[in-house]
Amino acid sequence: MELADIAFAVDSILAAVALAVALPPSGLPNIGGMDGGKFIVILLGGFIGLIIMRFAANFFVKLLHSRPGLEIAAFIIVGWVGIKLAVHTLAHPSLHVIPEAFAESTAWKITFYVVLVLIAVCGWFLSSKKLEENQTSKVNG
Repeated sequence: MELADIAFAVDSILAAVALAVALPPSGLPNIGGMDGGKFIVILLGGFIGLIIMRFAANFFVKLLHSRPGLEIAAFIIVGWVGIKLAVHTLAHPSLHVIPEAFAESTAWKITFYVVLVLIAVCGWFLSSKKLEENQTSKVNG
């Protein structure tokens, strides 16, 4: 569990770095050669990610225990997000395998999110709710 917490904290830090790079200078004093505002965003991103994942991990473990079919939906969602990343990579101007306009088009964005939501909804409704062992033994006994 702790290893997963660390992995998600690193993920949060990387997301915060991506956000901080796009921010304008804050005017705060530099910390470690970096704009103070950007440093604070990165630091908070790591802490918030670690704290949220500590609580969210327990919730998701319980949810997956009660609805084991959601695990398959989660893998499909990860694959679908991978397709989105592949589309953006293939549309990059230096590769230009597919038109850059396609990756930025409203139709592609709507398609991506509609399919994402459909995967999640289908995963929820197609996942049979697992009965607790006590209830099963009462029914069978």
